[in-house]
Amino acid sequence: MTASEEEKEFIDQILVEHNTRRQRHNAPDLEYNEELSEMAQQWADKLAKQAHISFSELSGVGENITFFPPDIDAESVVEHWYQEHEKYEYETPGWQTGTNYFTQVIWRSTKKIGVGCAYVKKSHESDEDNTSCSNGSVCKSLTSLSSNGKLAAEGDKVIVAFYRPAGNNNRSGQFAANVLKPII
Repeated sequence: MTASEEEKEFIDQILVEHNTRRQRHNAPDLEYNEELSEMAQQWADKLAKQAHISFSELSGVGENITFFPPDIDAESVVEHWYQEHEKYEYETPGWQTGTNYFTQVIWRSTKKIGVGCAYVKKSHESDEDNTSCSNGSVCKSLTSLSSNGKLAAEGDKVIVAFYRPAGNNNRSGQFAANVLKPII
C-alpha cells in the first residue's frame, strides 16, 4: 500500500468513526474537505514543532487537537474525543467544562472535516523528514523546539481535526439544537 493510499484509508476511518458517533445523536454525516485537511496538516506541523497544544482560532473553523502515543489508531482518536459524552448534561445544554471535544464531534450543523497529523521528534533530527504514521497516514516529523514546560513526549503524534462550520457556538439555543441526546 502506498503512502497516499494509507493516508486515504486513515482519513476514511476517521470519517467513519465520526459518522458512527454522529448517527447516535441524529446528526448528519460529515464530508471530507481537502482545504480543511491542508489547513489541519499545516497546524499539526506547527504544533509538532513547538511540542505543545495551541488553538488556531481560525474564523468559522472548529477544532479538536490532541497529542497521542505514536501507535494510536483512528477509532481510538475519535473515541477519546467522544468519551466526554459521559460528562455532558443534556438537561442544561450549553458550554460545559470538559465536553468540548465531544460536542464538536456530534455538532449537528457541522458539515465538513479535515484531518492532519505530525510527530514530535528530538531536536537533533531533521525538520524535513516525512514519516509514515503507524496508523497509515503520512505525517511530517518535525523537531521539538518548545521549552515552556508543556512539551509533548518525543515521538508523540498530534492529531488535528478542523470542522466547518464550527461547533460549540454558545449563542442562545445553539447547544440545544446541535447536541442531541443519543438515540441508540
